[in-house]
Amino acid sequence: MYKLLLFIVFGGLYTVVVAQYSNNELDTLISKEQYSDAFELLNQKYQSDSLELILAQSAFALDYYASSYYHRSYGFVNLRTGETLEEIRKNEQSNSTQWYIPVDTLLMQQMELHPSDFRLHLQLAKYYNAVFLQFGDRWGRKSEWLLDQSQYYFVQAYKNGVYDYYSLYAMGYFNTLTENYHEARYWFNKSLLLKEDALTHYNLAVSCLLDGMFSEGLTSAARAYEMYEDSLKKGDAARITGILYGKLEQNEEALTYFIKANNLSPDYKPNQLYLLKSYLHANRFDEATTMAQELVEQNIYSPDLLQELLDMFKQEEQQEMLKRIFEENLEQADNDAEACGNLLFHMAKLEYEMGHKGKTKRLLKESRNYFLKVFDEGHQVFQAIDQMLYHL
Repeated sequence: MYKLLLFIVFGGLYTVVVAQYSNNELDTLISKEQYSDAFELLNQKYQSDSLELILAQSAFALDYYASSYYHRSYGFVNLRTGETLEEIRKNEQSNSTQWYIPVDTLLMQQMELHPSDFRLHLQLAKYYNAVFLQFGDRWGRKSEWLLDQSQYYFVQAYKNGVYDYYSLYAMGYFNTLTENYHEARYWFNKSLLLKEDALTHYNLAVSCLLDGMFSEGLTSAARAYEMYEDSLKKGDAARITGILYGKLEQNEEALTYFIKANNLSPDYKPNQLYLLKSYLHANRFDEATTMAQELVEQNIYSPDLLQELLDMFKQEEQQEMLKRIFEENLEQADNDAEACGNLLFHMAKLEYEMGHKGKTKRLLKESRNYFLKVFDEGHQVFQAIDQMLYHL
């Protein structure tokens, strides 16, 4: 089972040059987003079941479908002003006629007839990659099998001189999933030589981060931040840029990008945590207190978040500050039993780390009393409390 990394992966990357199969009329229909008419014209242009028709259909279907049944059949529409394919696909608005196009079967049949035409391998690789991204295990084969197949055919096409920026990107992405970051960087860089793309820069930056190549990654992370327009993607790129600056101990630059990331995606916990840590590291305690207060208020029932704060403030040697923040939130929690129980339990952990066993025991007992108001005695939180009390 491949370990899936927390990368942002977006569809719609299958930039297909159908001009090699098309005429000006077909190009015009595509540019006007008249995809149903374009597909009809495509079918008229080539001999039925010909190599060129199969290549053109399979490429067109992956790029321009409005609806898809597990990428076995496809529907196409002529977009109206203001419509986008992404919205139609997401909202399942299309009532278009479905065309049955078993892409993998058709391409494999053509491979037997034309074994030296490696455009077929490239297109089959893109098909399996698209199925993986869209459906994963739901397609009927394991995600790992789809990834292996797409990688195999991408490599075969590349060895025979048939590739594009996306196939090089996909080979890099495959190697990130298998944690072969050195190889991933190689393919991402080759892809960027053919086309500069924000997503490729982003994933190259992440691969560099995981491979310890911080300076190399910084260049691509900052470039991804510059290129992205979507606020969520831009915020993610800003966070990665900040992390890489931090690894290079350029803390002011790191803080600048963490602020940008948080402004682009307010209340997004990963950005908030990195910014909080950066504030603490820079001794900007007023900002750190405000942000930590907001985090606790937003995640008052989350034991994981409070534990992350315990670990962070301990590492930055600011446990007294966290203690005050917990106490302020406890006052505001009033009679919310679960919130009070959660805060008191983590305040007990904090006091224990600070060597105050008497306070720890008292806070644990108070925490238990509050939790008993909302949970039955078999809840796991009582086991955790009992274990701590046992070791005091």
